[in-house]
Amino acid sequence: METVIDWKPLVRIASELNQSGSNKGGRPRHHPMMMVKSLFLQHFYGLSDPQLEEQLNDRLSFQHFVGLSLGHKAPDFTSFWKFKDELAKAGLSDRLFEEVNRQLDEQELFVRKGCIIDATMVESTNRTIKKENRESESFQNNPQRDTDARSGKKKNRYYFGYKGHIGVDVESKLINKRIFSPANDHDSLYTKDLADLQARALFEDKAYADDRIKIMAREFGWFYGILDKAHRNHPLSSSQKKRNRKLGRIRAAVEHPFAWMKTQSKALRARARSQLKNALIFDFSCMCWNLKQANLLLAKDP
Repeated sequence: METVIDWKPLVRIASELNQSGSNKGGRPRHHPMMMVKSLFLQHFYGLSDPQLEEQLNDRLSFQHFVGLSLGHKAPDFTSFWKFKDELAKAGLSDRLFEEVNRQLDEQELFVRKGCIIDATMVESTNRTIKKENRESESFQNNPQRDTDARSGKKKNRYYFGYKGHIGVDVESKLINKRIFSPANDHDSLYTKDLADLQARALFEDKAYADDRIKIMAREFGWFYGILDKAHRNHPLSSSQKKRNRKLGRIRAAVEHPFAWMKTQSKALRARARSQLKNALIFDFSCMCWNLKQANLLLAKDP
């Protein structure tokens, strides 16, 4: 991660939270460079806040990356929690994501031969909450209750939590756009927002099959690569099945970032109790995947 991008623009964005010298008083903030890099380490390895503090104090490679001098202790885990909370409330993770992608685009890593759109469930640690309970004052004021999460169905299974939607560059597998929503939002709601207009080819699974999207693709001059969906009394023909298998091999690339987030980044289970904070975790996981993937692409073509 150190060499793939220039970290100074990211630090400038995060520095907007710096209130040292104001009338609020209190302890001076930790250096934004150390805090930003620490959050990338946290989400790259799927660490909790206490684990991040422990690893920063224990691993020389982590200390070198964030610029922590020998003999100096890492910030305590509450500092990281507060820093992420302020980043989320200020909406700065959007700008951090855009800046990372801007730098990767400058290195011509986005090929833009096609865009794959898909979504995955991010389960909440809470159980399903009844509507009347969710709207009660006792639930709203309980920090242990995730009142933003909703119930949704995917592949005949019900989930309670959120959905992470991504648009992936077909050839580079870099995440170009992402959206975080409640689990009850239908996948196809965000096709227009996630589609890369420069790619001119759109690939999605059969859950996105919609005549309106087909018309939209024709209007923009895109290749329509959404899998065909069977309907009652109208099964797929042999040619449609053959087409689905062919497009499915292309669309499968979108599963790679999701698999990495699940196993390495551990981002596909909601750790926080609000959509705002869980969205920040998802954003950082998307950025970490892009940096990891960019490093592989640059190693292949130095």
